Amino acid sequence: MLRHFRPINWRLLLLHFLATFLLIMGARQLYVIPYVSFLEVYQRDGIEAMQKASGQSIGQLTFDLVAAPLYARFAAVLISCLLSALVVWHRRESKLIPVLLFVSTIISGRTGYEKSSYVHTALAFLRSPLEAEPKELGLAVVGGILILLGLLLFLLTWRRPQAKLDQSFASSHHR
Repeated sequence: MLRHFRPINWRLLLLHFLATFLLIMGARQLYVIPYVSFLEVYQRDGIEAMQKASGQSIGQLTFDLVAAPLYARFAAVLISCLLSALVVWHRRESKLIPVLLFVSTIISGRTGYEKSSYVHTALAFLRSPLEAEPKELGLAVVGGILILLGLLLFLLTWRRPQAKLDQSFASSHHR
């Protein structure tokens, strides 16, 4: 029973947490794209015009706008935990890492750090080179880049560091 609970690789957990943050932020950018035109109509002409443009009730449209970031977060956390589990299984690390990743992501999400002014400023900075382009393109490019960076972090943690490989190789030959 205890052999399944190896020491926790905190560096790996931290990298997976950072990758999860990038996936969440990228997914949130992508989930907003279908609603950009409605939000522009709302800012320009008001809520009644937004309802006419969307063809949906105000309640349904409001629900969609509120639920979209939650769906994005849920999908990103689920994918992150699955990728973390694959990396942990491949590297033969502690099986608690994906569980701790899930718990820490849920707890940190309750703090509202994703809605902080620092995050909004950073995202606006990333979109700034695309100011002249349609907002949908800026959201798609920034969301895609964030998701690719998050996936790259998971990919970079796939292999064990060389020192650990040498150490495990040496210990297996001394038996």
